Amino acid sequence: MESGGFDIAKAINIALLLVSFGILIFAAWLAKKTVDQPRTKWWFLVAFGLFPAGSALVSDAVLLQEMKEVRFCGSCHPMEPFVKSLSDPGDSTLAAVHSQRHLIREQQCYTCHTDYALMGGAKAKLRGLRHLYAFYTKKEQTRPTLYSPYPNLNCLHCHAGAAKYEESPTHQTIAEELKKGETSCLDCHGPAHPGKETAVSE
Repeated sequence: MESGGFDIAKAINIALLLVSFGILIFAAWLAKKTVDQPRTKWWFLVAFGLFPAGSALVSDAVLLQEMKEVRFCGSCHPMEPFVKSLSDPGDSTLAAVHSQRHLIREQQCYTCHTDYALMGGAKAKLRGLRHLYAFYTKKEQTRPTLYSPYPNLNCLHCHAGAAKYEESPTHQTIAEELKKGETSCLDCHGPAHPGKETAVSE
């Protein structure tokens, strides 16, 4: 989703806020005359409940989609080197190679960090929220690390079945180990991001 999605969400939220504020003023004026009337209570319910709920739904829908974009990841300072490396022609890390060769054309972070299972997308977004929480609650900002080892299945989702992958003698030898996660793809093809050794094996 383009950044226009944010602009639309902001416009809708501002409109909902203004309408809600107007209804609140009307309900307060009405309450002076008919405080015990059911309709007065309904106006307060609309002002305090219905419109804020609508605003939350609009915001959540846009933000959950926006979390898939690289710019979302780059919005936190510790992630900036990772995001910049994607377009740095001098960077040979795995993520940069995939991005610069257009092997992954969009949503590069989300594509690689989403487990390909039923709840993979939801889990990826929850991890993103967890990273965001850590960013705003920790005093010292350090290099982000994965909460668990990177799963080979994320690599195999695209590479398994491809001629170059299947014809590799090394891959043929350790195919079962890779599927079971006993050997990590990153042992040979890492690192994925800058900050450590920067040699990538093709």
